[in-house]
Amino acid sequence: MPTSDDFDRHTPDHVAYLASNLCRFTSRVFAIEGPDVAIYDPAALVGEWKTETQWTLSEPAQALSNTPNQISSRGFFPGGPVQHNRPSGRTLKSLGA
Repeated sequence: MPTSDDFDRHTPDHVAYLASNLCRFTSRVFAIEGPDVAIYDPAALVGEWKTETQWTLSEPAQALSNTPNQISSRGFFPGGPVQHNRPSGRTLKSLGA
């Protein structure tokens, strides 16, 4: 973890805003680490598929066959946001994907 001589980067005071009446947000995911604050949008719609009848077991696999297993996005890590892949390559490898 990056350190700072100016203040304690991990004090609970950094997240007190989220529990206060000043916080106007709900249903959001925050990352707070020291001087850095980020908001994630984990529930964004990224694709849509429809069927005229009930899905069979194999139809979703066929419909999603051209959808990438991994997406690249900005992630929040100590020291600030960086580009990264979800799930990680290591996770995909362990799943045999």
